[in-house]
Amino acid sequence: MQKTLVVHHHAGIGDLIWHVPYFRAIAAASLGGKVTVMARPSCRATDVLAGESCVEEVIEHDYRPRYNVKGKHDGIKGQLQFIRELRRRKFGRIYIFSERDHYAKLALLAGISHRSGYGFRVMQRLYLNDPTYIKRYDGPGSGVYAEATSFAMAHGFVSGPIVPKLTLPMQYVEEAEARLSQFPKIRYAFAIGASEPKKNWGAENFLILAKRLIDAGCGVVFLGGPAEREEAEKAFSTANGLRPGTFQVMCQSSVPKSAAVLKQCDFCIGNDTGVLNLSVACDTPALGLFGHTLPLTHDPLMHGISEKGMDSISVDAVIARLRELNAPAIQTVHVGPFFGETIFRA
Repeated sequence: MQKTLVVHHHAGIGDLIWHVPYFRAIAAASLGGKVTVMARPSCRATDVLAGESCVEEVIEHDYRPRYNVKGKHDGIKGQLQFIRELRRRKFGRIYIFSERDHYAKLALLAGISHRSGYGFRVMQRLYLNDPTYIKRYDGPGSGVYAEATSFAMAHGFVSGPIVPKLTLPMQYVEEAEARLSQFPKIRYAFAIGASEPKKNWGAENFLILAKRLIDAGCGVVFLGGPAEREEAEKAFSTANGLRPGTFQVMCQSSVPKSAAVLKQCDFCIGNDTGVLNLSVACDTPALGLFGHTLPLTHDPLMHGISEKGMDSISVDAVIARLRELNAPAIQTVHVGPFFGETIFRA
């Protein structure tokens, strides 16, 4: 067995989660049962993979990051430095979960003897020496998970798709359990973050939905990253009608700590963001609000509402979808002068 490097190209946390089962499969056939993961800083690989025993090390490749910010490994000097870092680790083989020729070229210059990649591009194939290539995904929606699956299957690491699940540090799970010990027993998590404004359902809608769930006897956790903290603490507070002890705002930097909170919840509802993928990867069902992207289908626990724009998704539509999914604490009674009026009962 050889020391193995796997390359994850995509920038998002959800994209990384989709690759985890295939990293594990490659690690099982690698030296010491482990792999080193090379990834971009934005996907937070060191944090996300903290509980994965199959990951020996994470190497951040800070090259042309998002938002046109200069990266540590930009330019000739930065690339030569990175190549030296790879050479020093003496990898015997590399599996590149990408079509990019840049990674294959780095691998060749770093002296990695066995080089495998998707092979969509002729330029990438020039630097690879394993002709086990795959075809580009041409179906609906994102092809990231489908292509990662095809690549792992083509090389014989798996026999079919594996639903992505995360391993979490037990310390974080215990901390989350203690933090929510006095919370209502039925708990909903809201994924309030969004990479783009057009993917955001909006604080007002989340607030209305939270009040209805709280009236049904549920607790609501608002989950996001540090960028959402200030706005979330203003929008979701007792000043806006939420009762003390029925909600918490948890906008933290730690991905596995957020995942541990999700494990304590019964359901997750939210924008098309990494938290949805975290939720189902922790076996908590999720309802994604997809106004500008196609619903995700990689996990049977992932459900969705799809409309032409987030403004077209109403709170009532979310409630109706939850009812269809038999979400906890929700029953429907038709009352009053308006047919279809929904009442929550715990």
